[in-house]
Amino acid sequence: MTELLTACRFYFEADGVAEKQILEVSGLSVESPVAGDGGVQGSGKGGLKVRQATPTSEKFSNVVVKLVATTDKDLYLWYKDCNTNDGGSSAWSSNRRASSVSAYDQAGTMQARWELKNAYPYKYEGPSFTAADSNMANESLELVHEGIERVI
Repeated sequence: MTELLTACRFYFEADGVAEKQILEVSGLSVESPVAGDGGVQGSGKGGLKVRQATPTSEKFSNVVVKLVATTDKDLYLWYKDCNTNDGGSSAWSSNRRASSVSAYDQAGTMQARWELKNAYPYKYEGPSFTAADSNMANESLELVHEGIERVI
């Protein structure tokens, strides 16, 4: 029998980033759009409609990592390192990192892992503070990448 994955034991990792308390990870998605959008490509003899469903290049969704804000700034600094553009000298290409999302069972054994190739953050969102709110402050990072692969 296959292991059922729980939604409560998961981790986000990126090379050079300390372990964080992750609230949510979304966007682990890939698709191969159909050329011509599956519509009619023309007509042949006798008025027969010609259709062809041909896959095109893969499209990857951006991955959003939401976490509990702390005094640690390494995710923000990663964003800043990738997106500071002083006269065309942005260092985003040298700051791409291998990243992953892993799911664990209740015994602590990894049961699933998605790896992101050459990821870098293009959007950082700090917390919203409200006097009446009793929740923890959150921040989020949106990552672009060159591919996603489920390895386990």
